[in-house]
Amino acid sequence: MKRIKSKTGFDEYKKSEKMGATRDKVMLFFVEKIAWFLAILFYVIFAVLKPTGMLRWDMLVFIIYSAVPLGFIVLAESICLISGNFDLSVGMMTGFIGMVAGMIMVWWLPDTIPAPLTILLPLILGLGCGALNGSLVGFLGLNPFLATLGTSMVFFGGNLLIHPYPIYGTDLPKIYTMIGNNEVISLSVFVATLIVLWFVLRSTRFGAHLYAVGAGPKTASMLGINKGRMYFFAYLIAGFFCGMSALFYTGFLLAIDPYAGSTDLFPAFAAAVIGGISLKGGRGSVVNAVAGLILLGIIGSGLSMFAVTPYLRQFAYGCLVIAAIIINKLRDSVRDRILRPV
Repeated sequence: MKRIKSKTGFDEYKKSEKMGATRDKVMLFFVEKIAWFLAILFYVIFAVLKPTGMLRWDMLVFIIYSAVPLGFIVLAESICLISGNFDLSVGMMTGFIGMVAGMIMVWWLPDTIPAPLTILLPLILGLGCGALNGSLVGFLGLNPFLATLGTSMVFFGGNLLIHPYPIYGTDLPKIYTMIGNNEVISLSVFVATLIVLWFVLRSTRFGAHLYAVGAGPKTASMLGINKGRMYFFAYLIAGFFCGMSALFYTGFLLAIDPYAGSTDLFPAFAAAVIGGISLKGGRGSVVNAVAGLILLGIIGSGLSMFAVTPYLRQFAYGCLVIAAIIINKLRDSVRDRILRPV
């Protein structure tokens, strides 16, 4: 006779616990990657409604290419959010950097800087602007919301004070506009930057310290991590990315627009948060933040295909910001429930 094994209560408990762990892993994966799912969903919706536009390969490439300048601003905001801070100046800073760089090349020091070196101008200016924000928040201990709100107004006012009119690409060195005007170069530089940033955040001591400061500044200080210094470097890197954005905006538009980046704060914020960067700090991946960027690009291009007015598009972006905050709240509650110590 075969021996019949009886299931004990302990066996049932182990089985249910295993099923619960699997369910939690699936749920955690979904909330972490929700931006990718939403991007695919909206792409399918617009592809069904407008197949002649969205189903073309060149259109998909253009959606991503046109989002590169905003993408660098998303990376800038993501770095600040991971450190547990905000930067309300990223959009205005981008426009200010672009205009100052243009004025140096065209009006203040024309034909002085070798053309290949002009590419470094917005990057150096970005580091300077980032250092200003980093000093105010990291070393002086000012509230990041109010400090960057103030610098945002300074950048925007300074931008219009310097030169409230566009500077056209024909007045700029060809190499300066070529980088942002070429799809292959733009996408290659952005992907390379994303990979380097992902590696730094995930595999270096600096990245570990940045996440630690964002997750718990008091605990990080007790572990010997200099909180102010980490804040400074977070804003410094954010400024560098805004400089990159200014460079690529100029190439994409073939002009330096004094209002470039001025409306990018909330889309960048929405992309980062929908992509999984926590408002609490210390959580999230820049790769998933790029998924939020692609989502915004798909929605923006889809609305443009239907000739939606800029006002309605702004309304849609406002709804996305609200949705991003709600998603962040739900995601954090799921993370806390699943990852909490037993």
